[in-house]
Amino acid sequence: MLITESVRGDGAILVNQSGHRFTNELLTRDAVSAAELAQEGQYAYIIFDQHLRDNLKAIEKYVKNGLTVQADTLEELARKLGIYPYFLTMTMTEWNEAVATQNDTEFGRTTGMNDNLTTPPYYAIQIAPGIHHTMGGVKIDTSAEVIDTNGNPIPGLFAAGEVTGGVHGGNRLGGNAVADIVIFGRIAAESAIEYVGK
Repeated sequence: MLITESVRGDGAILVNQSGHRFTNELLTRDAVSAAELAQEGQYAYIIFDQHLRDNLKAIEKYVKNGLTVQADTLEELARKLGIYPYFLTMTMTEWNEAVATQNDTEFGRTTGMNDNLTTPPYYAIQIAPGIHHTMGGVKIDTSAEVIDTNGNPIPGLFAAGEVTGGVHGGNRLGGNAVADIVIFGRIAAESAIEYVGK
């Protein structure tokens, strides 16, 4: 199940199995994924509190599906995750200080720092990178016609969606794929009809 980036965007943090943050949680998807894969077990935990849960409806789906671990204290949460409690509580203390001063000296995070994580109960979801969008593919022009390696259109070959590359650049923003598919899908269809009618 995909865990929405809104959880991190609204203030959650990522910790590894040792209970330490290891990256700016709001870097681009490729950077955060690489950081997660570099951790022991190639996973992380996303940590948040009741205040964040109350303000993000998507979390209810994760609770309903049994993905969350819940505890009344950070020490109890750490024990449930198999993390030494001292390290998780220190990480949370440091994070909450960063939120209070709006200065994440450890990883330079500057957004998603509106609220601290101090309202029990506390929650964790084990996460790992997953593939849910293809970046890259054939190059197209504004009529959705495929471009060959010499920069010339290939007559009668049209493409749209995830088989195409370059539309999003090197990293896409969430939701852009829908616009890409709909807009270029329509353009490709119109271009193909025009090509067939010639």
